[in-house]
Amino acid sequence: MVDFWQLTALVTSSGFLDGIHPCGFAVLLFFIAFLLSLNRSRKHILLMGGAYIAGVFLTYFLIGLGIFKAVSLFPGHFFAIAGSLLLVLIGLISIRDAFTGKETLVIPKISKPWINDAIQTATLPAAFLAGLLVGLCALPCSGGIYLAILGFLSVSTTFWEGVGYLALYNVFFVMPLILTLLFASNEKVLEKLESVEKQNRKSFKIALGIAAVALASFILYSVLK
Repeated sequence: MVDFWQLTALVTSSGFLDGIHPCGFAVLLFFIAFLLSLNRSRKHILLMGGAYIAGVFLTYFLIGLGIFKAVSLFPGHFFAIAGSLLLVLIGLISIRDAFTGKETLVIPKISKPWINDAIQTATLPAAFLAGLLVGLCALPCSGGIYLAILGFLSVSTTFWEGVGYLALYNVFFVMPLILTLLFASNEKVLEKLESVEKQNRKSFKIALGIAAVALASFILYSVLK
């Protein structure tokens, strides 16, 4: 097993990696672009984006807490191994999508009208609601890393230690959204971010897929050695 510092590094890096998935990012960029089109102030954009991110954090944390409580009831390494194998599959899908141009790991289409309606309302409660919906819908899109880490925590920590690491994971999960909000609330920076994302989408998916497989391999090695 890993020591405190290794586990902390694993949780924080995994949370950040999970946070750069295309689901939440794409909606946040659309949200900021919509607010800029209404000529809202930077302060207002930061408040609205903060409400959105708070919704994402709360939903993802509560989902993780529910899964962690369920996983903790089962002995052995089953969920750590199963989550890692799922993560390998997701990594391979990401790499395949990079070369085929497919968009497999995306927010379910059925939820997009609800999210768009909440965003276009442009109120703090609506922004928070949009974050809740994205956090809920992000799990099928990016939850492989989450499940693998939750399984690993279940065999590496006590329950309350695991809850602490879960909170830390989610802080780093929303960190990319926070950084994006801070920089993209400037219209020129937003245009640049959108341009860079489009130009490097293939490389990004390949890198994300390789990182996912590497993370899964490390967890499997740690629990099986």
